[in-house]
This record gives sequence, C-alpha cells and structure tokens, in this order.
Amino acid sequence: METRRPKSKSGQLADLLRGRLLAGDWSGSMPAERALADEFFVSRSTVRNALAMLEHENLVESGGSARMGRRILCPKSTRRRGYSARLVVVLTPALSQSPLLLEQVAILRGLLGRSGVRVEVRDGAHLSEIKQPEQALARLAAKATDAVWVLHKMPHAVQLAAGSLGLSCIVFGSTRNGVNFPFIDVDFRAVAAHATGRCLAKGFSRIGVLVHRTPLAGDAVIVEEVTAQLAQKGTLPPLVLRHDFNRARLIDALDQRIIVRADRPQVLIIANQHHLLTTLTHLQHRGLNIPSDLALVYLGNDPVTERLSPLPDRYDLGTQLPRRLAKAAQAMLAGEIPSSCRLLPKMLPGESFNRGFLR
Repeated sequence: METRRPKSKSGQLADLLRGRLLAGDWSGSMPAERALADEFFVSRSTVRNALAMLEHENLVESGGSARMGRRILCPKSTRRRGYSARLVVVLTPALSQSPLLLEQVAILRGLLGRSGVRVEVRDGAHLSEIKQPEQALARLAAKATDAVWVLHKMPHAVQLAAGSLGLSCIVFGSTRNGVNFPFIDVDFRAVAAHATGRCLAKGFSRIGVLVHRTPLAGDAVIVEEVTAQLAQKGTLPPLVLRHDFNRARLIDALDQRIIVRADRPQVLIIANQHHLLTTLTHLQHRGLNIPSDLALVYLGNDPVTERLSPLPDRYDLGTQLPRRLAKAAQAMLAGEIPSSCRLLPKMLPGESFNRGFLR
C-alpha cells in the first residue's frame, strides 16, 4: 500500500483558510498576504501558494496586488452546515521571544482549524507589568467574547484577574494559589528531580540553578525540588540565579557569581532557552570548557537548542504540549471542563554534561 505523504505547509494553510472562508469569517475580501503571513507564522510564498489553491477552487479571485486581499467569490450559501468559527485566544508576554511557542501555536492552529476553531495570539506583556491587571484584561476580553483563553507565562495576578472576570481559561503552564483553571504543563518537579539525581550520581555537589526573575510556577517548583534533593543528601543548597532576558545583566551575573569564583558550581541547571543561549556562549567566550570546567543541563528543548555546540543535555516533549492543549480547548468550547495534566518529557543526552555517562 502506498504511503500517504503529509501535506505541505501551503496545503495545510489552504485547509485553514478554506475553513475560515466557508465559516464566513471574512466579508468581501480576505486580508492581505502580509497580514496572513503574520497571523499564521508562515512565509509570503507559502501564503501565495495556498491562495493559488483557493483560486483554483474558485473560492477567491485570482490576480490583483499582494497588498490587497483576494476578493471572495464563494457565497454565504456555501458555508458548511453546522460550521461555526469558534475562537481560542493565546495570551502571552513571550511570543516574539520564543521560537518554540511560535511552533506550538502553529501546531495548535493546524489541529483546531480542522474543526473550524480560529486561534489568535494577543500580546500580554503589558499585563505582566501591572499589579492589578483586571481592568486592562477586561478591555482585552471585551474584544473576544465567548473565547477560550490560553494563558501562557502569565503571572499570578493575571491568572487571578481572569478568574474574577469569569473567563473560560486554560493555563498553558502551571496555576498558582487561588487559581482553579485547568492547566497543561511540563512535570517540572519530576524533571528537576531527575536532573539533580544525575548530577549527584556524577559526584557533583555544587549545583547552580538559573531561572526567570518573575516567579513563574514552574520555575519555583524547579528551585524547590533541586533544593530538597540536595538537602536529602546533606550537600550545600543550590546557587540560585534569577534573571529576566536582559543580556547585559545576565552576563554580569555570570562573570561575578560563576566565572571568577573558585567555588563556582560544577553544573548549572537552566530552565529557560534565552538564559541557555546567553550562558553557553558567554561561558565559552570567557574560556570555560563545557562540560570539563562547568557542565550544563537544559530542562527544555526547542529547534534553536538542537543547533548549539556543544549540544546540551535536554528534556524533550515533542508535540505533546500543543496536542494536549488542543484537546483541552475543544473540550472547553463544548462546555466541558478538561482535566489538568503534567507531561513528562524524555531526557535527550547531549555533550554539555557527560557524553559517556550511564543514564
């Protein structure tokens, strides 16, 4: 039997656009090519190829300027019976800073688009900086009534505000105290325990942990678990570095608290991709050999990580997160309350810890 080839990006995008057209999401004309490319995180050429498929189906008018949206030819009577364009809004402060999130949103769009669910992304950076974000969030929610909201890396105050506003929410991450939304997250406690156990088995007694300055639930769990594991073994508590994504401040901290110290950590456990990129390159720039002088362990994985040298030891979930998130969103759109879950990633050996260590 002949193996069926997966659809190209253009084919997948054409499916999504066709669904939007048949649902009547656009009136008169479609958005311009650049707007579609930005919305679906694809290239202009991919958009052009997808539109050519729709032109071949006589759903949109061919030709015209790329700056003008294609004129819609399909009448409203062609809408699928029972087809409704429902909405999922991903609220995040980190979209432009995370290639992994871009990939996850693209997967989420592909999965939900098959059933006529539209996925939009809203920038929540300004909400993260407000102590009482309820009014600002309410103004944002007024533009997307009846949507299911996905809160990604949003702080405790935003989660509480969403609860007080009665929004239908899924936390893409972990919830904090007083928040009862379902969540989809990595099992950071298990990951931190496994990473710390490997360090102790290797004989490392001085361990550093690098997490984000903002007290995200997952980062707090990582620090708690590493500290608990070391306390059980009677070793020193971990050296904890908390930083935002400011490159200069992180470099200064690495210089002062890692590089020049005679008692620097033997291994550094890193939770965030941005910290990993700066730390790995800066330590080598300062003459440290990875892993001989300092071992590194990354508690995540993404496309950028796979191109680093040395390749970090890392923990990978594949596409489990967006797939579980898609199922949870569909359940909420159907009026159900999905179960929360923590997913356990697979440890992938690299070259930043110990190439020959028995796992």
